[in-house]
Amino acid sequence: MARIIVFALLCVLLTGIVFGEVSQSFNSVNITTVDPLRYNALQLFNNDHTSRKRLAIRKCYSYNFIYPLKIFSTEEPYFCAAVFVSQDSLLTTALCMKMMQHGDEHPSNHMFAMVDREEVFFYEHGRRYVSKVFYHPKFEDEPAYYNVAVVKLRNSVYDRDTTGRSHVACLYPNKHMKNSKAILGEWFEFQPEQNPSFRWLDLPFVTRKECNAELAKMKRPVPELTRGLLESQLCVRDSHNASLTRFCDPRSSGPLLMTLGSTVYVVGLPTVHIDDCTVDIEVFNRVSQFLDWIESVVWPGQE
Repeated sequence: MARIIVFALLCVLLTGIVFGEVSQSFNSVNITTVDPLRYNALQLFNNDHTSRKRLAIRKCYSYNFIYPLKIFSTEEPYFCAAVFVSQDSLLTTALCMKMMQHGDEHPSNHMFAMVDREEVFFYEHGRRYVSKVFYHPKFEDEPAYYNVAVVKLRNSVYDRDTTGRSHVACLYPNKHMKNSKAILGEWFEFQPEQNPSFRWLDLPFVTRKECNAELAKMKRPVPELTRGLLESQLCVRDSHNASLTRFCDPRSSGPLLMTLGSTVYVVGLPTVHIDDCTVDIEVFNRVSQFLDWIESVVWPGQE
């Protein structure tokens, strides 16, 4: 043992090498552009580099405010929650739209959208009639996992209020959420035999592990989620910040929103309603999963 220690000391004295250190020094030759963040070079997205932005971000107006929006049918007693993603396009859930699809009748004959703001819909008694409904190509195969539809309006809306804010939500392109809380608009039964009431909820995001733990409490699995919880989905927890209703009660969730500064992003769309009251979470599909398809429908022919 003593001989090994003596040998190690001789190596240090003769070669200058210290065990555990890198023998080759770092110099400018070693610099690589593979990982710019390692050298504190944060990628820049400004007017000089607009070509690097994806289409949804180039179309995003960073000063916006979202109003509750519903799609109705003159043929069916339902409505679907939606959100503007352009002046003539709404993002909503495909399963809900199918509930309002009246046979083979064209949606323009009986579907319309409405929000209770005169400056948004300033004529036709606050209505905008639907021109066409686009369903995700994979919706028929896995409805709960591709529960997304783009609704085109017959006429565009004026998307600014008197303060200059836009009514159009931005599409969030990333998987990682930059805010710990989401905003969810929902309609729920309050007064007996009256139309649903509306409220905004601040809800915390939960990890996939926490979400799976909640789903494991259920008496039976969610039949529509045949593949369980996927990476392409996210969950929020009922924060019990209002006692009027619970997640398991009859309710209609709108798109899941998130704010970053003065910008409102739509980050998720509902999967299916979980009516098991032992569970305090709701599962959404990430908008980023559908972004390529949404862009191709909302802004066709643009890149």
